[in-house]
Amino acid sequence: MRGTLLSATAVLAAGLLLAACGSKSHENAPRQPLAQVVSVAVGPETIEVSPEIAGLPGRRPVNISQNADAPINQADPDADAVIQFAIANLIPRDTELILEGPVEAVEALTASGSGSFNKALPTGIYRLSSPDSTDTARFAVGPSRVSSNSDLLSP
Repeated sequence: MRGTLLSATAVLAAGLLLAACGSKSHENAPRQPLAQVVSVAVGPETIEVSPEIAGLPGRRPVNISQNADAPINQADPDADAVIQFAIANLIPRDTELILEGPVEAVEALTASGSGSFNKALPTGIYRLSSPDSTDTARFAVGPSRVSSNSDLLSP
């Protein structure tokens, strides 16, 4: 009797496991685009941005040599580009960095310090300014989005 109960339990467990396996296939959600780093230096008379264009079609990120000719996975071009602004405040007092364009933002900067922030930006032309600088800088986001599909340790 004990062997029959054990066999029935094993058959029931196997049936439940097989019933849980569906024949549906699930598409993987596309991975988000890689964040692109843009350096900004805010001085009393100048604001410098490098590079001045992010997401330019045909511009390739740096690859290791054996992957130099490998195709780059593209993410959804309608998704906002994640830009990581790396900022150096060259002004000896607290100030702000103002981003104007299709998306606007204001970031506080410490005196003679550095900082960074991430912002998801759609394709467009932006202007960077500071109330303590006499200069402004233009910055553009193009339509190319490089997927994080082949990068290790990215979400």
